[in-house]
Amino acid sequence: MQFRQIMMAAALSALLGACNDNAQQAAADAAAKAKAAAEATKQQAQATANQAQAAAQQARQAAEQAKAGDMSAAAATAQQAAATGQTAATSAQQTADTAKQGAADVKEAAEKAADAAKKDAGGH
Repeated sequence: MQFRQIMMAAALSALLGACNDNAQQAAADAAAKAKAAAEATKQQAQATANQAQAAAQQARQAAEQAKAGDMSAAAATAQQAAATGQTAATSAQQTADTAKQGAADVKEAAEKAADAAKKDAGGH
């Protein structure tokens, strides 16, 4: 949902055909913030996916170790998988927070762009 808001704000900024420099700059700022927010969210989501994949691999390894009868190694690997899974969960929350902050930043920038465009339109 947050990512969708970011993209909608970027589209709004791109559509603002402002005549004066202030409105154009505000629209450019909103578009830049949308791009930065999307990139930050994408990077954080990739980190989360990598951590989740590592946890899954560790869990598979623990299962193989248990199947082979090496319960001590299986327990240690399962504990590592749990810790990595917890890290992934924390990262997922950070991803959500990053998206939320990005959406707020973009919303603010888009509102400034809209206000600047309104002021410009009022001057014509």
